Amino acid sequence: MNIITVCGFGILAVVLCLTVRQIKPDMAVMVGIAAGVVILGMAISALIPSVNAVSALAEQAGIDSSFVAVLIKALAVCYITTLSADCARDAGEAALGAKLEIAGRVAIAGISLPVFTGLASLVTGLLS
Repeated sequence: MNIITVCGFGILAVVLCLTVRQIKPDMAVMVGIAAGVVILGMAISALIPSVNAVSALAEQAGIDSSFVAVLIKALAVCYITTLSADCARDAGEAALGAKLEIAGRVAIAGISLPVFTGLASLVTGLLS
């Protein structure tokens, strides 16, 4: 990912949003959401080498791959939730944005449940 390209795209999207807002205000929100999704896609594609490197390091260290999967899923939920909540705030729906953030936190808690169960089993095994 070339950050110059991403930032250039972002600035172009802002100018387009401002222009569209003068003509048709409700469409400006859609342009902003579409630009946000494209930028998120660019960022996610840039994360693939990092995810592969973390997975390889975890494999070399003997860490269970399910823990790495939980970490990656939690990061994905964070990014998607942040984008969604920011889009809601940009559309003037701050309360909806806050509720999306709560839903993201709940999703992360659900995703990370196997890690907590494994940790509890480990502690129980050590204490026995």
